[in-house]
Amino acid sequence: MTKVTILGAGGAMGRRITRALIGEAGYDLRFVEPSESGQQLIAEEFGTKHTPVEEAIKGTDVVVLAVPDRIVKDIAEDLIPSLDSGTSVLSLDPAAAHAGRIPVREDINMFVVHPTHPPLYDLLREEDAQARRDFWGGGLAHQAIVFAKAWGDESKYTMVEELAKVMFAPVSRSHRVTVDQMVLLEPAMSESVTNACLGLMRETRERIKEMGVPADAVDDFFMGHLQIGISLIFDELEWKLSEGAIKAAEESRAILFKDDWHRILDPEEVARSTRSITGG
Repeated sequence: MTKVTILGAGGAMGRRITRALIGEAGYDLRFVEPSESGQQLIAEEFGTKHTPVEEAIKGTDVVVLAVPDRIVKDIAEDLIPSLDSGTSVLSLDPAAAHAGRIPVREDINMFVVHPTHPPLYDLLREEDAQARRDFWGGGLAHQAIVFAKAWGDESKYTMVEELAKVMFAPVSRSHRVTVDQMVLLEPAMSESVTNACLGLMRETRERIKEMGVPADAVDDFFMGHLQIGISLIFDELEWKLSEGAIKAAEESRAILFKDDWHRILDPEEVARSTRSITGG
């Protein structure tokens, strides 16, 4: 029986994890949720009760940090010195470990996991209609995970990885990466680049509506061209963009992007980002 303590059990991610684990054999779960509203949520949804953190971590095998990035530092400073030797800690985001917000104890094992969320074309292959709408990865659609050991005992890797697979089930595959590699995926690629570009695209759509083009026409045209653009640019179709489309894209880069945009992936810039995310 693997003893698992979930810190932040009443939050959105804490409840997502609990929902996945609570019916699984082989796990002895403890729930830590200091807020009254969170305690009420887990009591109503799961019939479970909050356990004080000092009691919950005694003899636990894995502590899951299901807490916001901005408060991980304060929680970890109190938590890490109090853990039994040999305990494993599982963070749900690489930012805190990368930014040095979690104290290093040589006898404590630190792991990091993050779901990929259901990939676009994998989602289309789901047989169940509800699973095809599970964009976030709420337990219906398959998704992958990326998993890293930040430091600690390699022999604990498989046990914690298996826990992570159950937490984010159904999982199609698990990719082993380093923490430095994971922060290139998030925040650098998925948040700093992808979300920024998508935000610009949405703003473009809304500006065109404000210029008088009928909203329904804009939405249909935008979403259709978004789909075909992704399919062509990412080689999902044996076709290619027209010469005119390629020329328009090339000429727009000077207006939309700085020539050195890719410095967002430089180690110094990624470190600045993870420090900012986790408290400045």
